Amino acid sequence: VGTERSLFAMPETKIGYHPDAGATYFLSRLGDFGMFLALTGQRIRGYDAKHLNFITHFVNSDKLGVLKKDLLDCADEADLVKCLDYHENPEEDYKEFSFKDNMLEINKIFSAASVPDTIKRLTAHDTAFSRSVLTTLSRMSPLALCITHETQILSRDLDFTGCLRLECEISDKTLLMADLKEGVRALLVDKDNNPKWNPATLDEVTPEIMDEIFKNRVITWEPLP
Repeated sequence: VGTERSLFAMPETKIGYHPDAGATYFLSRLGDFGMFLALTGQRIRGYDAKHLNFITHFVNSDKLGVLKKDLLDCADEADLVKCLDYHENPEEDYKEFSFKDNMLEINKIFSAASVPDTIKRLTAHDTAFSRSVLTTLSRMSPLALCITHETQILSRDLDFTGCLRLECEISDKTLLMADLKEGVRALLVDKDNNPKWNPATLDEVTPEIMDEIFKNRVITWEPLP
């Protein structure tokens, strides 16, 4: 359930990390728009979350009190679904998808085969939207961007369990890298918003660095029986 006050984002690249907790699964199912969300950490509001099927029901925040009370009176799952359906805003009240006018541009840009190619496409488009996205990506960890791009691509061919396993395998290596510690320091501890990423640029994220992360992965997680 979401409201007009709801916010959703996976901003891990901003702290030198990559989307996890199942995000590789549900973001990769959104295609190029999912890649846009994963790399930029763009915030999604309640109406947009409904359009993207991140939530099943949209309810105005001033109705939450009544909704909670009625949910407590539900006897079973069928009653719960009926209750949610009853309180949900009618479709005609929904606002248009916020990125409706940007979708063509997003698809053209974020279908790129790599982060450097994505940057090239953003630069070539030279629109107000592409310039804004370039500014956002310039603040992110170059290594985290490349790791995120690769995990999103790999996840497209995995089921949910496979995506969780991939996240754990990659996290085993990235949690020990300098960028996460530096990102947390700069954005959450000292709050100077001036992280010193290592590697400092996309050009310095070499194939050897990426191979060290993605090759010879060890399975460290299995779902419970």
